[in-house]
Amino acid sequence: MLDIRESARFVTVSDLPKYEPAFTTGGTRHILFHRGAELEKSGVICRVGRKILIDLPKFRDWVSEGGARTIAGSAK
Repeated sequence: MLDIRESARFVTVSDLPKYEPAFTTGGTRHILFHRGAELEKSGVICRVGRKILIDLPKFRDWVSEGGARTIAGSAK
């Protein structure tokens, strides 16, 4: 039986908490508002019309490498 957390490659913003419970929908939208252009350029997200799809393996790598350490404002 496939584990739901490992079976998807692309997920929507509202589905991300099902795969990564540490990230709420609101928190994900905050990241996308402040870092969306960077994430799109690096291939972590892709836009299909108005829908934003998150490449789950790349998102996990981005977070693990410290990409979410500072979202908005200056680092302290």
